[in-house]
Amino acid sequence: MVIKMIRKTYLLFPIFIIAACATVDDGTEPKLYSLNLKGINKVTITKVGIKSVAGKNLNISCKKFTLTQENINEYFNKAKRVSKNDYRHMLDWSPCYVRGKIFLNNGEVGKWGIHQYRGGTINFGSDKTIYMYCPTCKAVMFDKPEFL
Repeated sequence: MVIKMIRKTYLLFPIFIIAACATVDDGTEPKLYSLNLKGINKVTITKVGIKSVAGKNLNISCKKFTLTQENINEYFNKAKRVSKNDYRHMLDWSPCYVRGKIFLNNGEVGKWGIHQYRGGTINFGSDKTIYMYCPTCKAVMFDKPEFL
């Protein structure tokens, strides 16, 4: 009887460990929060195919990295806010990005940038930057770096 209990314990213990691991946040994905950009009036694209100064020595071309207005609209509908720390330390970085302006109904105007690995920022002045990530955005140009 005792041996049967020990066997059951040895069989059940790994199941509990596996179940616990499957439900614990292991920190490999950033925490996502609502973007809370209420009242977007208009979003415009001002430049595509930009290569970051930080990536000037990388063997990557950014000339073909473009996003359409439809892609940008999808991004702002689906993107989530991430912390500055998570944006800088947990998301993949690309030197290729697209930029534009966002106009809110309350009169605020921000400058946005979205890079090739779905990260982005909106800056509403020197003291207010929103960090974004859109893991569910499906634009064809995402995740396709063009090596030289």
